[in-house]
Amino acid sequence: MNIDQWIYLARSEIRINKGKMVLIFVVVSLLFLIAGLYWPKKYESSTTILASEKNIITPLMEGTAVATGVESLAGNAREIILSRSVLKQVMEHAGWPVAQMSPLGIETAAEDISKRTRVDSIGVGLLRISYTDRDPRRAFKTTERLASLFIEESLQAKKNESQAAFEFVDNQVKLYHKKLLDAEIRLKDFRGGNADARPGSQTDVDARITQLRQQLEQTRLQLSEARERAKALNRQLSGEAVFSTQLTKEQQYRERIAELQQQRDNLLLNYKESHPDIVRLNYQIQEMEELIVAESARRKEIFAALQDGESDARRTAAIQRNPLYQQLRQQLSDTRTEIATLETRTRITNGFLTEALERSVRVTDSEAELAELMRDYEVNRTLYSDLLRRRENARVSMSLDQEGQGLSFKTQEPAILPLKPSGVRLLHFMVIGLLLGGGIPLAMIASVVQLDPRVRQYASLRQDLKLRILAVIPTLQTSRSRSAGQLVNIGLGFVIIAVIVCYGFVGYLRYSHAI
Repeated sequence: MNIDQWIYLARSEIRINKGKMVLIFVVVSLLFLIAGLYWPKKYESSTTILASEKNIITPLMEGTAVATGVESLAGNAREIILSRSVLKQVMEHAGWPVAQMSPLGIETAAEDISKRTRVDSIGVGLLRISYTDRDPRRAFKTTERLASLFIEESLQAKKNESQAAFEFVDNQVKLYHKKLLDAEIRLKDFRGGNADARPGSQTDVDARITQLRQQLEQTRLQLSEARERAKALNRQLSGEAVFSTQLTKEQQYRERIAELQQQRDNLLLNYKESHPDIVRLNYQIQEMEELIVAESARRKEIFAALQDGESDARRTAAIQRNPLYQQLRQQLSDTRTEIATLETRTRITNGFLTEALERSVRVTDSEAELAELMRDYEVNRTLYSDLLRRRENARVSMSLDQEGQGLSFKTQEPAILPLKPSGVRLLHFMVIGLLLGGGIPLAMIASVVQLDPRVRQYASLRQDLKLRILAVIPTLQTSRSRSAGQLVNIGLGFVIIAVIVCYGFVGYLRYSHAI
């Protein structure tokens, strides 16, 4: 549909449903008017308090005294104002019958006051306290009393805070003074009980440990050499050395035979066996083999004599054939004496080393313990000195608060008696009622025109259904029906005018404070 068709249909629907539209207008308008008349009135009273910590004393005492800050009081303002002690005084001042109320009633009223009280920080050092009530005079008295009690409680809390701070710092000074004395006593007792392991002697102890370790290593090396030497002498005394000598000679003879045979083979490459050099080499090889046989027989004879336990004479004779026996026996005795001496020296040196290591551990532990004691002493001494300074600062701050030279409060905007209610008023209900009373019927007509699927124009049949329109029969109106329609329109107009007049009359009464 184009706009002309849509307007035509809307006018048709308005003519058909004008009674319903007027009825909806009247009902909605009057409902909002009645709701506005019975809507509870709320009067709000507010006051602004300025908290300032700037005065002539502040720059003079800067760095010496600490005044109570504005931020901390602004943050705790709601807790101060809405405390039960403050609310009870406010209720007595504003007109609540506290003496006749039960404890439950007092608690309920205090909770109701808390919900209707708002505390806002509107700037640096600016605090707004507002209270809403149906009674404008009670709202004014409540706000005024809340502001005065807040200032009194804040000043008292400021004094109590500085007093508590001084007492806390004073107690801490006494506590750390006792800790400092205890640290000094522990340090004195430690130094008296660790004379042989004083801190700083670790260098001497380390040098002593290094020296003992070097001596121990040298002694152990000498002991190992002596033990090996004793083993060698034992082997020589038991005949092993004799056999080793014989075996060495046989090996030398065999190596010599191999060399001679190599020379003979080289000569045979160029000469016959009858050559003088080859004959000479054969004789030398034969002599070497005879020497090997003789040495082998000699070794067997000596071994048989040493292994024969029944013939002591043969054993003794075999041993006496070795001219080094007495000399080896004397060397073995000297070596055993040296081994015993070195073992004793090793044991004593180990004892000295163990004592030195234990002393090193004691020195290390004493250094760690002394460092801890010194650290505790320094920490306690530093904190004690700092607390002494802070206690004097707290004393000056307490004096400032008691003299009223720190944080100050001033009523920037005092509370006033509210003359007009706040929030939604009768005027709002009247405007909304007229707008909705006229808007709801029009919206209904627009939705019917837009959503109702019934055919209201012959053009729709031709456009949508592609039908041919033969004729259009207009609505026949008689003079009687036209007169009745005019009377209905006049009646509906009077109803609308009556509603508007009613709105105006109620608004006049409210403006003149008659209702």
